[in-house]
Amino acid sequence: MKRMDSLSRWKSRHSLIVWLGIVLNMGFVLPLVFAPAWFLSLFGLTAEPLLWPRFSGVLLGILSIFYIPATFDIDRYRIFAWLSVLPSRSFGVLFFSVMVFLAQQPAAFLLGVALDGGIGIASLCCLIRIVSLEQQIAEGDS
Repeated sequence: MKRMDSLSRWKSRHSLIVWLGIVLNMGFVLPLVFAPAWFLSLFGLTAEPLLWPRFSGVLLGILSIFYIPATFDIDRYRIFAWLSVLPSRSFGVLFFSVMVFLAQQPAAFLLGVALDGGIGIASLCCLIRIVSLEQQIAEGDS
């Protein structure tokens, strides 16, 4: 019974972390869609035409929607939970790291590394712990 309680706590933690990531994503989505020039200027960035930052905001919003099912039922939507870490969050980290360190893009893009990296690592830790607890329960350890 103790392992089942722990499993429930880890599933709850995972949901909270994913929701935090969604909320943080929306902190980018809304300004990129509705006020891209202003938002980019906060980081010392510009873009012309503004269609592209708006489009990236829309895509980030759509991607974030796909994170939601696993927050309600991680057992049913387990694949979505794993896909939110690999490739989604991890590729964000890789992309922005490569752009800053190899393509000489502005360091402001490291905010994407911090956001995706932090949420991705926290989600991954939860998923690994969930799988571990499930295996222990299946083997009958208590």
